[in-house]
Order: sequence, then C-alpha cells, then structure tokens
Amino acid sequence: MAVSADLGKDSIPSLFFRYYVPTLTSIMSFTAQMIINGLLLGHYVGKDGVAAVGLYGPVVTIFIAFVLALAIGGGILISRSIGAGDGAQAREVLRFGTTLAFVAGMVVAVSAPFVVTPLARFLVGGEHESLVQNTRDVMLWGFIGMPVLFLCIVWRQFLVNDGGPRMARNASFIAVALNIVLDFVIIGWQGWGTAGASIATALSNVCAMGYLFWYIRQGRGHLHFGNFRFTLYFPAWKSLFQTGVPTFLSDLSFSLGLLIINRCLVSYGELAVAAFGMVNHLSFIFLRLLTAAMLAALPIMSFNVGAKQPARVVAMLRFAMMFSVMIGVVVCGIGWLVPGALVRIFSADATVAFESLAAGGLSLYFLLFLAAGPNYILSAYFQSTGRTAMSIVVNLLKGVVLVVVFVWVLPALGLGMTGMWLSRVGAEVATLVLVGGITFIYRQRYYSQVLAAR
Repeated sequence: MAVSADLGKDSIPSLFFRYYVPTLTSIMSFTAQMIINGLLLGHYVGKDGVAAVGLYGPVVTIFIAFVLALAIGGGILISRSIGAGDGAQAREVLRFGTTLAFVAGMVVAVSAPFVVTPLARFLVGGEHESLVQNTRDVMLWGFIGMPVLFLCIVWRQFLVNDGGPRMARNASFIAVALNIVLDFVIIGWQGWGTAGASIATALSNVCAMGYLFWYIRQGRGHLHFGNFRFTLYFPAWKSLFQTGVPTFLSDLSFSLGLLIINRCLVSYGELAVAAFGMVNHLSFIFLRLLTAAMLAALPIMSFNVGAKQPARVVAMLRFAMMFSVMIGVVVCGIGWLVPGALVRIFSADATVAFESLAAGGLSLYFLLFLAAGPNYILSAYFQSTGRTAMSIVVNLLKGVVLVVVFVWVLPALGLGMTGMWLSRVGAEVATLVLVGGITFIYRQRYYSQVLAAR
C-alpha cells in the first residue's frame, strides 16, 4: 500500500494503524452492505431473510478470497513497480487484474441460474422451502452482480497502492450510502425481500465502480486506461498470487469450515439452520476486524524481513498478537453480554424459541474470537518470513481439518447442538495450542531474530 511512512524506522504501533485503518475501511465496505441488508431484511422479512444472508456469507467469501488474493498481490506488485520507477509494469498489473476479475465475475454470473437452487437446497435442506427460496433469491442476484463487485475490490486496492486511498474510500462510501437508500426503496417500499437486498447491493456497486473507472481514466496517478486492452498474459502471475496466499487460504478454509457445520446442522431442523445463518452473519462482520489486522501486519513484517531488521519483525508480531487478542476479548464479551440484543436487532419476528437458540449459540460460537486473532497473525508471520508451508498448515487446521474432527467428535460425546456451536471454537483453540506449542518448543527455528531475517 502506498502509505507515507518509513517501514524500517517509524514506530511499530504507528505503522500498524496507518495500514490498519485504510485496510479496514476498504474490506468493511462489503461487510457494511451485508449489515444494512441484514438489518432491513430482519425488519421487513424476518429471521429467514437474515438467515439467508448469513448462509450466503460463506459462499460469497469463497469468491472474495480469490479476488482479494488478486487485489492484494497485484497491489503489492504495483507498489514495487512504482517504487522502481516502472509505471508501465504497474499498468500491466492493472490490465491483467482487471481482465481476470471481469472474466471470473462473468463465469459466476453466467452460472447463477443453474447453480443457485441446488446450492440453496444443499445449504438449507430440501424440506425448508421458505428458507430455500430466500437463500436462492439472495444468491441469484448476488452472483449476477459478481463482475461489478470483483472490479470494485480490485480497483479499490490498486488505487490504494497507487497513492489514492482517499478515492478508494470515497468509492466505498458511495457504495454503502447508496445501498442504504436502495434497500429502503427496494426492500421496504417495493417489498422485493432477499432478492431486493442483492439487487440493491449490485446497483450500489455499479455506481462505485463507475466512480473508480472515472478516476482511473483521468490518469492522475501511475494507473490509467490509456492503451488499455484485456489480457490474461502476465509473466509475474505466480508472484502476484503467492503474495495473496495468506488471505486466500484464510478466507477459503474458513468458508469451507462453515459450510461443513451448516450442512451438519440440517439434521437438527430448520430452526437450527436459521439460527446458525444469523450467528454466522454476525461473526462474519466482526471477523473483518481481525482480517484487517492480518493484512496490516503482513507488509510491515515482509518489508523488515527484506531489510534485514529481524527485531522489527518480531516486534510487529508481538504488537499484532496483543492487538488481535484485545479485539477478540471485546468481541467475545459482546457475545456473552448481549447475545439476545444482537439477535433482536437483526430479526424483528424472532420467536422465543428462535431467540433462545440463536442467543445461546452466539455466546458459545463467539468464543472462537479469543483464538482466531492470534491464528491470523501467526499465519501472516509465517508467510512473511518465508515459511509458507506453516502458514498453510495454520489455515487448513483451523478452517477445515479440525472443524471436521470436532463436528464429528463433540456431538458423539453427547453435546448435541452445543457441540456443533463449539466445533469452530475447538478448531481455532486447538490450532493455536498445537501450532503455538510446537513453534514455541522450536522457537530458535521459528522466532529467532537471526532466522526471522532470512
């Protein structure tokens, strides 16, 4: 990112927040749209509307994981190219990133009519027609709007790396503001329900994309559309995606784990699936705070590894770990203190049974935040110090492998639904204990300042 700072000399806390704030602003744009959709659907449609958005969350996160890898990896290459005085290389990244984002988005959009109904039935279970229909509607128009969403994510990140964070933030604010207005019009006034929520989001993203296109077309920075052509040829594509691996694996494995839990909950009935959809919707919002911390720490640690300043690498690791733990404690506290209030905010028609199930599940499920943050930061640390294999291990363990283990073991021990809620928590905690314990025992290998500079 093009942040005015000396990564090798400025104080670690100052650097972290210079990266954290714009990163959080950018990735919270889509999350804010989901919050708005959830609030209005909860009021006008009810718990099924919010559950549909929550069930859609892991699916869309898989897509966003791919495009974020493209955006972050490409953005870092743009910064390096600009720093080396090679504006032509930066524009090559723009051409490649734009083409790949558009093609990938179009593949999703064209497939929408054929895949959303079976996917909704898979997520919900075929017997719950109301929730199936709501989930299908939110996914159909969400999929159709993917080309626009992908371009918005890529262009925003590229502009940040080209020294235009204000323009990227403006685009985010445009999308959120328009989403609020369109939600009231399409959901509240026209009564289009969950389909209206996705349509409103897609239309607001079209306007944000138009703003980004207009700014890049002005050529005020190093990036512009002069002599632009679509191309899938880019010699440094491996380097681009390797840079984005931590984000991709983190979001992808997390989403796959949620899909596994959701599928196992089908046997517990429609109420359980709807409750998990709402809880997942809320957890998705709060987890963005930790994702931003990982993305903020990664370039700072990577720079200082290259600069042969291992003490600053370790200092960044310690600060980011402490920050993520603080965030986790706060979020976990919210889940314990006011779970019922959170459920009622997002569901106007919550029955006593639904509120009790969702609130109880939320208070248990939010325990994962105590370990999720440190796992995010450890993954970024291993990636930045060239230990990509260990980073992959962290993400696969907490996201999929241990989720499968706990989904099978905990209910078998007689915990039933409680075991299902705790399966994700168990995966996060076990990963932290396992990876943290092993790397602490061999700390000279993993945390030695000499080796950290490799």
